[in-house]
Amino acid sequence: MDALPVKIYLLANIMKNLLVLLFLASNAYIVRAEETTHVYIDNGELNYAGNITQAGNKEIFGLFDALDKKPLVLAIRSKGGSTDAGIALGTWVHQQGLVVKVLEYCFSSCANYVFTAAPRKIVSSFAVIGYHGGLSSGHFGVDAEQEARFAAMPAAQQAVARKLFDDSVRQMVELKEREERTFFALVKVNQEITTVGQAPQYTQRYGSDDRILGWTFTADGFEKRGVANIRVLNAPWQPKFINSNFSVFVID
Repeated sequence: MDALPVKIYLLANIMKNLLVLLFLASNAYIVRAEETTHVYIDNGELNYAGNITQAGNKEIFGLFDALDKKPLVLAIRSKGGSTDAGIALGTWVHQQGLVVKVLEYCFSSCANYVFTAAPRKIVSSFAVIGYHGGLSSGHFGVDAEQEARFAAMPAAQQAVARKLFDDSVRQMVELKEREERTFFALVKVNQEITTVGQAPQYTQRYGSDDRILGWTFTADGFEKRGVANIRVLNAPWQPKFINSNFSVFVID
């Protein structure tokens, strides 16, 4: 096969799955069983339960717009979702000045972009605001499915395919990193909040423990990074997953 058709074929197959790869890489193992998103009003509060998606966002934006009396609180329970959907929801929360309330957990893109965006936050005494990385983490691996595609290619094509893949991922990540930086500048939060737990002093201590899903912060730790005005119901705040052996480590 000539070089140009090979390149076109490889690009078509690589780009088809590139956005999926970025989604999985930036949200890792957090988004699993929770596939259904529910959006509703309860006791005058907006509720967002499940994965953060563009469809869920559209639904909650429409619900908010249709109400004569606008809710002041967004109660959320989410393991995360795509970066784009998380930033879109967080930007909207910031624009509307909504209070974000977390009674159970807000993980991954929920913590990265929704919790950080709210001017005021309410958490229960056990609520988990969990982080495990962001677009500035600087490492995006190849999943097993893509690796299998590479392995099935003739050796001469593998090198071309891997380079195309790496270049495409790098360009896409650079674009998304700029979008993330713009978001954190808007909400006036230190972007390192999404990556600080990946520093060697933490990975050396917690990296081998499969029960550790990521990290969170003390109230002071959040405030140091620009996330202020957190009210704890029934303090003290001791983050803990209910009915689960998983946990997060806490950074001050």
